[in-house]
Amino acid sequence: MFLCLPRMLKRLCFGRGSAKLIRNILKQEGLLGMFRGLSSTLIREMPGYFFFFGGYDFARRVLTKPGQSKDDIGSVKTVLCGGFAGVTCWAAVFPADVVKSRIQTGKSTAGFWKCLTTIARTEGVLALYNGLMPTLLRTFPASGSLFLAYELTKSSLETLIFHP
Repeated sequence: MFLCLPRMLKRLCFGRGSAKLIRNILKQEGLLGMFRGLSSTLIREMPGYFFFFGGYDFARRVLTKPGQSKDDIGSVKTVLCGGFAGVTCWAAVFPADVVKSRIQTGKSTAGFWKCLTTIARTEGVLALYNGLMPTLLRTFPASGSLFLAYELTKSSLETLIFHP
């Protein structure tokens, strides 16, 4: 959830377990501490899903032959479309993810836009893309598998429900 804060874990959690972490955050930062990085997460997620599902649909349209249904492109093309969707999503939102991570780990106390411009100005624009390549390598098979599982499940359920 919002508590995936590696640096804060070291700083705040001297015991074990989520309950101890939550107590320490509430004690040191109050209720608002539970929502550190939420606005940054929303700034990343909202356009991210646009690119994720939009990229998937775009790729399906490109790989569909004339007269063919998008649902009939096959498993390999579905995995390719899903991989394209994941790459499109992360390429578009990665700078927002870098900023979100810095805010959530406590490396920056500035707001989203201030943190973004500070990184770009002091470390260069490319610093907003540090770690992008491993993310893209991970997301292609993960997103491809996700969409294949979705399409196979959807097809199976449609067969079970509408064509018993």
